[in-house]
Amino acid sequence: MPLGALVDAPVLEALARRSIQLLAAVRPGEEALAATLGERARGLGLSLGLWPMLGDAEGRWLGPENAPAYGAFVEGVLAAAGALDTMVLDLEPPIAEVRALVDGRLGAARAWLAREPSREVHDALVGALAARGVESFAAVVPLTLYEGRAGRGWQRALGTPVDGVAYAKVSPMLYTTLFEGYGFGVVRRDDARDLLRRYAALAVLRLGSRASISLGAVGPGALGDERTYRAPEELVEDVAIALGAGARDLTLFDLAGVLARPPIERWLDALCGLDAAAPPPVTARAIAIDAAARATGVALAVAGRLATSS
Repeated sequence: MPLGALVDAPVLEALARRSIQLLAAVRPGEEALAATLGERARGLGLSLGLWPMLGDAEGRWLGPENAPAYGAFVEGVLAAAGALDTMVLDLEPPIAEVRALVDGRLGAARAWLAREPSREVHDALVGALAARGVESFAAVVPLTLYEGRAGRGWQRALGTPVDGVAYAKVSPMLYTTLFEGYGFGVVRRDDARDLLRRYAALAVLRLGSRASISLGAVGPGALGDERTYRAPEELVEDVAIALGAGARDLTLFDLAGVLARPPIERWLDALCGLDAAAPPPVTARAIAIDAAARATGVALAVAGRLATSS
């Protein structure tokens, strides 16, 4: 949501009362607003993180094509914002590529074969944040968490290095609503719940205490057509599944959606749930999706190696 709208928003008090950290998107030209928001947050005792996003023409999220510009923007945000608890590094391909793939233009995936993650930039950003006492929080595509060649293949194809970079937190975006919405009419709510359980357990296994789980979506995101929760009860279910998988750090996307669907207390209290659930039923579709994604990651790793050697 617009950063300026947050500065005086009453919802900040509701977040502070529940000890929910705010992760606020900040775009070029909003550095001064970020500083003002930081002052308000400190006055409320509200933990604050900032989520830098470039313009869509520059790819929006952190990737190899825009890494220098993104790194410079992060430095500018840090310089302007003052005291800060967390900085979100959103590791995704350029938004134009994501839009093309979602629209069915699969030719956009050709970029996957020629891409190399700019790990040096990520290491430098994480190191600079650590030196300032700021937590680095990497939001990632869940497929990048696979072990071995499958994970390496996806990390390379998407240009989003995860392994070997010392992010303080790594949060796969496990939006059950998007599993359904982009599931071509095949993925149902029970399949999405099983996928959430699978990837949350994988994140905890691979990352331990660094694992965070991003849940959602309450409102439409960058693409504008994302499916959202039907009701807060679905978020209650997702929180319980993530806790049951061993996760202890949860993120909800997004605050604009919460404010647009009052009463906000139902969403915020759902996020603060403490009851872990037994694993949801295993579904044949979730098994097939998981297996296909792993196999594709291995194929991407092989194709990337062949492309490099040639």
